[in-house]
Amino acid sequence: MTISQIDVWNRALGFLGARSVASERESTPEALQCRLYWDSARRQVLRDFPWSFAQRRAWLALQALPQGYAPEYRFAYALPESCLKVHEVRHEGLSPRPFCLAMSPAGDSSLLVTNASRALVLYTEDVRNSRLFDDLFAHMLARKLAALVSVPLLKGSGQKAAELEQLYAASLPPARGAAASERSEKPAEDAWLAVR
Repeated sequence: MTISQIDVWNRALGFLGARSVASERESTPEALQCRLYWDSARRQVLRDFPWSFAQRRAWLALQALPQGYAPEYRFAYALPESCLKVHEVRHEGLSPRPFCLAMSPAGDSSLLVTNASRALVLYTEDVRNSRLFDDLFAHMLARKLAALVSVPLLKGSGQKAAELEQLYAASLPPARGAAASERSEKPAEDAWLAVR
């Protein structure tokens, strides 16, 4: 079953006890608020957890190192255009390296600065296509969207917004558990055995 944007909107509205919508183009208060907060809610939920459908890897393109970062860091890289959150930088694709984000010298984009001379980045992509969402993500997104639209739709009910934010936060640990059961980390190599 594919998940549509309207499905998520209606789940969020259901959490509020508000009426559902039939189209993203409706001019009802419910549709207007969902449309207003949709992108913000989606990006927040994507950033809060490394959802498997949104994880990407990319080799980065070298850029000029901004002033003030040497000698702590030696290299700067352009981030992928759709990068929402960097999780790890690997030198030569293997060993993790420290990194931080900085503004480009022109001030028009973010750069990743690190000591990796050839950097592979593991990151969360800004996934906009709701058909790629899994059920758990759609549920979490509906909770976040409900929290954001609750105040304007319920006419200032901050208590309901706080309750919805708590429900959202309480749902993150089970999401982590579900994701952890779907992956297996590469076992660390025993240094003693490697020498033998």
